[in-house]
Amino acid sequence: MSFASSEEDRTTENGRDRKIRDLEATVVAMREALELAQREADDRVQAVAAQASAEAEQLKAMITALREELESQEQRHGEVLQQQKLDAADEARQLQATIQAIRGELEEKAG
Repeated sequence: MSFASSEEDRTTENGRDRKIRDLEATVVAMREALELAQREADDRVQAVAAQASAEAEQLKAMITALREELESQEQRHGEVLQQQKLDAADEARQLQATIQAIRGELEEKAG
């Protein structure tokens, strides 16, 4: 082997080593970029999940408030109906008493 051939082999070997290092650096850079993209995607997913959770809690609170309001309205409506029934029964008793009184007067005048 000649000196030129040996020098050429070293140059080729250095060139291969450089290419390998470049490829390794590229792989490392791509891995880091991929990891960064994954972290960013995870952060976005986490943010969306947190927002959805907060919205769900707001909706639950709203549903609870609306349910309580509906129950309150139903109770008030029931109380109003009950009072109307009591008032109607009282009015019917008063009318019945008035009718009896008028009958009594008419029977007295007739008899």
